[in-house]
Amino acid sequence: MKEDNYFWKYKYEPGKELNEKSKDIKNVKPLVSIITSYYNSNEYMWQTINCVLNQTFQSWEWIIVDDGSTDKEAIQYLENVEKIDERIKIYHKENGGLALGRDYAIKYSTTKYILPLDADDLIEPTYIEILYWALETNKKASWAFTNSVGFGKYIYLSDVKFDSEKMKTDNHITATALIRKEKILELEGYGKAKRYMNEDWYLWLRMLADNKFPVQVGYYGFWYRRRNESLLSEINDEKKKEYELKMKDIKEIAEKIDNKVDAIIYPKEEINSNKIKNNEEININNIENIEILEKTKDGYLYILPYLGTDKKMYKKIKKQAEQGKIYIITTQKNVHSEYLYRQKYEQFSTVYDLTTFLDEENWIGFIKYVLKTRNIKKIFLSNTVYNEELKKKFEVIQIEDCKNSELIYKCNILKYKFMNCFVIRAIRKIGRTLKG
Repeated sequence: MKEDNYFWKYKYEPGKELNEKSKDIKNVKPLVSIITSYYNSNEYMWQTINCVLNQTFQSWEWIIVDDGSTDKEAIQYLENVEKIDERIKIYHKENGGLALGRDYAIKYSTTKYILPLDADDLIEPTYIEILYWALETNKKASWAFTNSVGFGKYIYLSDVKFDSEKMKTDNHITATALIRKEKILELEGYGKAKRYMNEDWYLWLRMLADNKFPVQVGYYGFWYRRRNESLLSEINDEKKKEYELKMKDIKEIAEKIDNKVDAIIYPKEEINSNKIKNNEEININNIENIEILEKTKDGYLYILPYLGTDKKMYKKIKKQAEQGKIYIITTQKNVHSEYLYRQKYEQFSTVYDLTTFLDEENWIGFIKYVLKTRNIKKIFLSNTVYNEELKKKFEVIQIEDCKNSELIYKCNILKYKFMNCFVIRAIRKIGRTLKG
């Protein structure tokens, strides 16, 4: 959403701290395989590790392939990483490039879902859980991805709607996504690319040429670290012959996409409140292998229409967080950016906007799943359009209406524009120079 930029706080990078509770999880049967091709990549990996360990969904294995690292410190670092958690497995191979490193990791994976994750990128705590259910409830989709955040040398938000025609000339999907392993194997893996650059783009195009389609989840779940010395910035130098050869390969596979391929994009254009009463595709009786972070801690579930400008509601829930773990489920598509408060709420709670990753007929199933996998003590219900239906199915405590002031919202946008205008930015820069 265009207005997200007014409220997004890049300071809230995930993985800055490690939730100690993650260390208590043992003997987990994995449902998702995270794969990482590692080459002297120890500089930022500590934050990526924290992101993985902090996932709300803990039923994962992490296969890290050392692709012939040459730095002794980097190799030693990787040996220590394996000792952190029994779900982390380290393998070594001769240097062959990122694509072959990923294929090598996939060979040792034991689950049906693959999640490529580079050693310096970040994922939000709910990333795996949300993408897992997005694919579980969309059986025909081949992969699922979220909107992304660029951070580091360059900062930006990317929520470009998937378009198979635009994908032929511009890759607007990050490499990190949840992918059905069988689909990758059908296409002979990442190493099928003639030259190991933009191997993720090459995979997406081969998927589309085979009429496979994705699910686009409508929240910012992936953080892509932008660095001057990154491999991609070297590859995209148009003055290099290799770039021309790479684009030739991309063009050849793009020409094989005969038809427009439509993705499942959340939030849906229309949300039908009647569908919440229908079938529940999420099978809560078959979740014995799902491990959840901090599931033994007392939990409080808030079901709200949206996260808006209501400071009173924000303060109430933040105070409740002093007593236990807070979970927030929202059920209405916000016509404005929800990030005015969402990132603040996420500092002390776990937020699920159901409109961004599930069809309405699965909402009741997901709420039941949350109740079964967390130690929920109380459910608080505000003024959603689904109140009557939710009251029939759950024992809830009715709370005051959740308000969303248009005036407050617009004032915050004006404040942002003022604080980021040329004059104010120049004054801040002069101030930093004088202090230095």
